[in-house]
This record gives sequence, structure tokens and C-alpha cells, in this order.
Amino acid sequence: TGAEVLAAGTRLTAAHVGVAASVGAAQLKVYRRLRVALFSTGDELAMPGEPLKPGGIYNSNRYTLRALLEGLGCVVADLGIVPDTREATRAALRDAAAGNDLILTSGGVSVGEEDHVKPAVEAEGQLDMWKIAIKPGKPLAFGEVRRDGGKAWFIGVPGNPVSAMVTFMVMVRPFVLRLQ
Repeated sequence: TGAEVLAAGTRLTAAHVGVAASVGAAQLKVYRRLRVALFSTGDELAMPGEPLKPGGIYNSNRYTLRALLEGLGCVVADLGIVPDTREATRAALRDAAAGNDLILTSGGVSVGEEDHVKPAVEAEGQLDMWKIAIKPGKPLAFGEVRRDGGKAWFIGVPGNPVSAMVTFMVMVRPFVLRLQ
């Protein structure tokens, strides 16, 4: 009696639920699943199964990042591919912030002519960090996007598939786990 059975912050598995039931706990206080908006930027992106335009590439990051987020228990709002314009990027950020805790983007965070994510985040919120000393993955961006009554966290990973995966594992995953 009085002993701690499940520590606060424990990610519940079937075994944890069984332990709670075994001590007569009819209800557990839990956090809701983290809601994450996901979108890619780039006019060069095509979906698998579509024909590639000259200079085009398939959007593999969409599937990799979504699977990684879902594997962590997140509810993912997949917003698809956003065209390479500052206005479209700003609109996508506003839409994503409205109903999500975190916005995760792929591509558009570097300094190219069509990289609009950094200035769009600065216009819709604030950028707290941009570029880290890691290869692959240097142009990682972190900040927040304003919404009515608060903010949504923002992380932008590079568009290169290896860079996106590395920065997700090293930076995004620990942040998601902390938010949970």
C-alpha cells in the first residue's frame, strides 16, 4: 500500500496497463498523443508512382518521417508537398500550427533561392536555432509558429533523405519524446 506502481512519464505498454489493473486502478491519468503536422517543400518533388519531371526526385522523406513519427505514437497530419513560394510556405505553416503541437518540415531550410522555410517561420513565429555542426544535416531549423492562444513547435529538417533521417534520429526524436 502506498508504493509507486507506475512512475509519472512512463510510456504505457500492455504490461503497464495490466499492472495498473492488477492493483485495482480503474483509470490512469495520461497525456494525449502528440499531434504533428508534416509537410515537404519543393517543386522538384513527385510522389512515388507519378512520372518524374526533368530534375525531379521522389518524395521519400514523406514516408520515412511519417513512419518514424507514428512509431513514436504521434498522430500525424500529412499536409503533402508545399510549392516553392514564400506565400505557400507561410500559409502551410499557419494551417499546420492551428491544430498541432509540432510542425515538422522536410526541405527548404538551407540558403538556396527557393528555400523559403526559414524566412516563412521568422514571419509566422520565431526561429531559435538554424544550422548545427553535424554532417549530414547542417541546415536543421528549430523554433515556433504562432497560433491563436499559443504556439506550435517547429523543426525543419534538410531535404536530403540521409540528412533528414540523421537529424530526425539525433534531434527530432529526443524532442518528440520529451514533449510526450
